[in-house]
Amino acid sequence: MKKVLFILILFFSCYLIYNKTISDKKYFLSIGDSLSKGINEYGVVSYGYNNYIKDYLLSKNKLKDYNNTFTSSDYRIKDIIKILEYNEVKNNYYLIRLIKQADIITISLGMNELYSKLEDNNNTYTYIDNMINDYDKILYKISNFHHDKVYILGYYNITGTNEDIFNYANYNLKKICNKYHYNYIDLSNILDNNPKYLSNKTNYIPNREGYYKISQIIVENLENN
Repeated sequence: MKKVLFILILFFSCYLIYNKTISDKKYFLSIGDSLSKGINEYGVVSYGYNNYIKDYLLSKNKLKDYNNTFTSSDYRIKDIIKILEYNEVKNNYYLIRLIKQADIITISLGMNELYSKLEDNNNTYTYIDNMINDYDKILYKISNFHHDKVYILGYYNITGTNEDIFNYANYNLKKICNKYHYNYIDLSNILDNNPKYLSNKTNYIPNREGYYKISQIIVENLENN
């Protein structure tokens, strides 16, 4: 009888340890544009900030799964809204299902729109208002489910001008992040015209060191919160 009891206790203890180990592991989802995809300064898919975050989670034995299906250099905010509204499928995945199961989500959206808008510089602030309102729709969808962490990348300026425009965009983006208690990642102080992290002066794509720096900010938050 004692032997049976011992075996049962041992089995139950192993089950609890196993269950806790599994529950500690995280589903990691990336959504967004070139930065989320990990496009390098030469326009090729390379090692982005999400890859470094994934490596960190793996090193801590905390990664259950990683998915970046809904990342693309062409994605704009309205593209993600359309995918969600029409429940579009990509590579047999539905974005809303991935959002539902995700523990950690990183999002980079709006850089394409912002830099494209700078070219005509007409009604820019109204354009940003509409852009952020659309972003809010995505965050609202995400807020319908529980997540450990949601990280939203802010905007940075490589033009050397237009500081007011970028400040305005970041202020409003941060405001909607605070609304949902999501983590706004301020990149302006680190990446604005910083040749250490921006090798190609013709576009806003960071080099590998820049991507690693972005990942460090997020990993530090994961470690300390």
